[in-house]
Amino acid sequence: MNREKLMHYRKLLENERRELQSTIQSFKDQGIHENMNDVTGELSAYDQHPADYGSQMFEREKDIGLFQSLENQLNLVDQALAKIEQGNYGTCEQCKKPISEARLNVLPYAQLCVECKREEEARAGVDEGVRKLSFRRSFRDDSDFVGFDGEDAWQAVARFGTANNPQDLLGEIDYFGDGYPDADDEQGIVEDLEDILRDR
Repeated sequence: MNREKLMHYRKLLENERRELQSTIQSFKDQGIHENMNDVTGELSAYDQHPADYGSQMFEREKDIGLFQSLENQLNLVDQALAKIEQGNYGTCEQCKKPISEARLNVLPYAQLCVECKREEEARAGVDEGVRKLSFRRSFRDDSDFVGFDGEDAWQAVARFGTANNPQDLLGEIDYFGDGYPDADDEQGIVEDLEDILRDR
C-alpha cells in the first residue's frame, strides 16, 4: 500500500478514534463506573416498584454493554494505527492476503478480509444454533430417562396458570377440569406399579 493511501487510512482511523474517545468520555461523565444507586440518587431500592427498578437495571446493563463495545472498537482502532506504524496495515490476520480497499474505506480497523470474516461468522453460527435450541434437549419422553426433565418442569409450573386456563378462554366454558397440558398424568409416578405401591 502506498504512502498516500496509508495517510488516508490514518486520517480515517484518527477521526474514528477521536469520536470513540468522546463518546466513551460522555459515558464516564454520566457515571458508567459508579454504583447504580449513586447515579439514580436512590438511597435504597426498597421503596421502588420492582418494574421500575427492573427498567433502570435494564437501561444500566444496556449502557454498560454499549460502553464495553465502544472500548473494544477503540482497541481495534488503536491496533490498526499500530499496524500502520509497523508497516503491515491492510493485511488479513488469517490468510495474510491484502484486505480490499472497499472494505477498509467502510471499516478502516478491519482485521480480516471479507472471505475470512465470512468463514469466522459461519463457524460461530453453528455453535449459536445449538445453544438456541438447548431447551429441546430437556424433553426426553422418547428415551428411557425417568428423572425430572423439561416436560416435568413445565407441568410443575403450568399448574399455576397458562394462557389456556379457563379464565383466559373466551366464551362460555362447560368444563372446569385441570387446565394444563397432560393434566390426566399421575403426578409423581412413572409406571403403574408405583401407583399400586402408593395406594397402600
